[in-house]
Amino acid sequence: MKKFAVILSIFAAASIFADAQTKPASTPAKIPAGVPIKAGTKFTPAAVATQKYTVDPGKIEGKTYTNMTFGFEVVFPDTWLIPGDDFEGFMKDKGYDLSVRVKATDPQAKANVKRFEKQVTLLLTAYRSMPGTPDNGIVLISVEDLTDSPKVEDAVDYFDLMRAQISTMKLPTDFKYSEVGAEKLGAKQFAYLETSSKAGKKRMYATVRGRHAIMFTLSYSADDDLVTLRRILEEGNFSIK
Repeated sequence: MKKFAVILSIFAAASIFADAQTKPASTPAKIPAGVPIKAGTKFTPAAVATQKYTVDPGKIEGKTYTNMTFGFEVVFPDTWLIPGDDFEGFMKDKGYDLSVRVKATDPQAKANVKRFEKQVTLLLTAYRSMPGTPDNGIVLISVEDLTDSPKVEDAVDYFDLMRAQISTMKLPTDFKYSEVGAEKLGAKQFAYLETSSKAGKKRMYATVRGRHAIMFTLSYSADDDLVTLRRILEEGNFSIK
């Protein structure tokens, strides 16, 4: 498993994979609007949120990712690429640097990077096309340890905290972020947050299990990739015991 400052990378324009350059989508798909979150909305009972899990890297079989500890399984389309542990070295030999680079110049950003490096674990990276392909779609599945955030009981709290952190950071002037929304995809209710800048768009879906937030982050330019992620979550199994 690799530790990854995933939240900061979502917000800083220079903090995404080197190949994730984006261009306007040529044929945008229609994405249903989510439901705005009302004050006081709770997704997860507090009793469940007190549980703590040991981070499990999960396993990959074909295009299926399963994590028994966090109780979910998702299946990616056959055409998507799910690299192995040696993929980063292979691509570096081909001239592509896929390492994560986070530029943190202000004190608050540096503090956030340090904290997230300790608390966030990247479980899986999936690409719609080979790295280096224009308009590529990239999905990151990660978990964040919420032990130091006792007030976060569900995904709404999680994104509310994230929005509060955004307000303390020095970000590009074109950076925008949405209100927290909700979507029921299949049998599971997710909270989500959308960000955009000249570097591209990101949609983050989250759910909380025990003292960990499970997040699915899509970097994309073509809305068809968002359709794909929504379908992956809709068809996923989040009731594994």
